Amino acid sequence: MTTASQPRFQLSPKWRKMVLLLHVVSAVGWLGLHIGNVTFAITGLVTDDPVTQRTVFRAVDLLGGMLLIPISLLAFTTGVVLALGTRWGLVRHWWVLTKFVLTLIPVILIPVSLLPGYRDLAELVNEAPAGQVVDTGTSGPSLVIAAIVSTSMYLTSVTLSVFKPWGRTKWGKRRLARPTRAAATA
Repeated sequence: MTTASQPRFQLSPKWRKMVLLLHVVSAVGWLGLHIGNVTFAITGLVTDDPVTQRTVFRAVDLLGGMLLIPISLLAFTTGVVLALGTRWGLVRHWWVLTKFVLTLIPVILIPVSLLPGYRDLAELVNEAPAGQVVDTGTSGPSLVIAAIVSTSMYLTSVTLSVFKPWGRTKWGKRRLARPTRAAATA
């Protein structure tokens, strides 16, 4: 029997904790990966050492290319499972819905925009003559800005998870107002 505040299916406490652990670890890993990439990218843009520039832009491409898609998908998927398998729901509370959107945007943009940009920078420094610092044009600063924006989105998501602001959405209020099955059969 479900009540208005319970999900249609509910994770058992053991599974909820396991999914929550995976979600926190993947989300923290995603945030850390972006902070590292921002640090590397800024270093690559301001350094006057060609070896440092080449190393950091290759590292950004390597780390981003190998880890960003799997870690973002794991954080996104575990977040959706937690939303659907707990009382919070996916669209019942503004903070959950906002986190969903703030996570969905980079999940979509990483493979179509960020990773190709990382790859382009790595190719640019690989093709440059040894001992020469490469002018990245607008692509370097654009990727730094994109990484800073996405890092800000992740930090906002963390803040939302802790403070849970804004209350229920209209769908959450409607579900709360619905009579429970137990009340309907009484």
